[in-house]
Amino acid sequence: MPRERATSSDPVHLENLLATAVIERSADVPADIRHLASEHIADFAGVAAAGARSGAFAQLLRYLRPRREPEPGFARVWGEEGFLPARDAAFLNAVAGHIDDFDDDEAELSFAHPTVTALSAAAAAADIVPASGARLVEAYVAGVELIMRLGPLLNPSHYTRGFHATATLGALGAAAAAGVVLNLDARAMRHALGMAASLAGGLRSNFGSDTKALQSGNAARGGVMAAELAREGVSSSEGSLFGPLGFVTVFGGVPGSEESVVGFGRPWLFDRPGLTIKAYPCCTCTHTALDSLFELIAQGPLEPESIRHIEVDVDEAAPRILIHDAARTALEGKFSMPYCLAVGLLRGRLGLAEFGDGLVNDPAVRALMARIAMRPDPSLPKTGGGISLASRLRITFTDGRIVERYAEKPSGSRDHRLSRTRLREKFVANAGGPLGTAAPALFDTLLGINSLCEAARGFDGLCGRPFVPARAS
Repeated sequence: MPRERATSSDPVHLENLLATAVIERSADVPADIRHLASEHIADFAGVAAAGARSGAFAQLLRYLRPRREPEPGFARVWGEEGFLPARDAAFLNAVAGHIDDFDDDEAELSFAHPTVTALSAAAAAADIVPASGARLVEAYVAGVELIMRLGPLLNPSHYTRGFHATATLGALGAAAAAGVVLNLDARAMRHALGMAASLAGGLRSNFGSDTKALQSGNAARGGVMAAELAREGVSSSEGSLFGPLGFVTVFGGVPGSEESVVGFGRPWLFDRPGLTIKAYPCCTCTHTALDSLFELIAQGPLEPESIRHIEVDVDEAAPRILIHDAARTALEGKFSMPYCLAVGLLRGRLGLAEFGDGLVNDPAVRALMARIAMRPDPSLPKTGGGISLASRLRITFTDGRIVERYAEKPSGSRDHRLSRTRLREKFVANAGGPLGTAAPALFDTLLGINSLCEAARGFDGLCGRPFVPARAS
């Protein structure tokens, strides 16, 4: 019997619409979004350059053993001279970009770090097929858009139940981004998204450990693999995204609608609500409190011995994200309000150097941590139903004085974007160690990636080998 005509809520109809929108809208990314995207691409590359020097990255290199010479379908591993199948290169590069928790994120819709999966996947794909810089930017933006557009169908319950949205939604964003670079048609894109839906997974219980970055890397890997397999004709089931047993339903979301799908890129969510380029290498739930702290420090020194205690009013969900009040390692410190504020106060700054295991056990740090506490405040303003990043920092001094600061949005967010000068300073601070004096030039190259004839050449500075155009497949 002939199949009945699809309705606007039919899962297969929605999946076909979504796959078509990813492909068609990716070609229409406007100039202002391309310009903004280039800043996020450059920022992530700098963060990944630093992350490629981490112990976890070195362990993964030994495990995966990149080859010294390229083969068809192999992409470059950032931070060294090796090559791996594109899916595994995307995995390693994503781990490098996420291990320090310094990559951008988005807290209103997706509750995820969109760039780590979408860009790692797009860049790996651009190493194996010819792709212009403009095409890479289009693919990256499409991947981010998909992550943010699907986010409200799952969140906040998806995230608050313990799923790591970067790893779940990120697998779909990675498949979309890689699929655009690989020039998938709508049918193949639908199959790629369906496969990525089954490869998605990750838990917030692993926050504060190396596995948080592994989950993000696995999402990038799964997305690239799904796109490559779809290009070869491997299929996924209809309804794998929006059906009764599909991704959205199984992960605790609400049914999709035609409005949620055809709105893809209308307007681009990349601009508003936008992503936050992090000013500090730790969980974004700490950032407004840190902004307030450093504003106070700028007005005059704060002596730790003069402080009786520090209280921070935060969103009621924040304590379930900042789960390491008594952090024992540097990675746990990234999810510890007491650690971040204590070290920020003692050092007057909070960069990568402030997250070392030795500092966690410093008696002065631990003494100050014991005097810092969070207080859930459900009245703090939420935008778009997400988790509020607003905070109220309250310092009580031993002489009875109380100083209070309130901040609603963190530095680096849509309405408080980092200046180009500050972006460059962050990039050089991250990439300057491994790249030396070449770091500023790489920053400029990546800002201009949209105009490059070969997208992969933009990442030459991160790799031990220059890009060699891929063989035709």
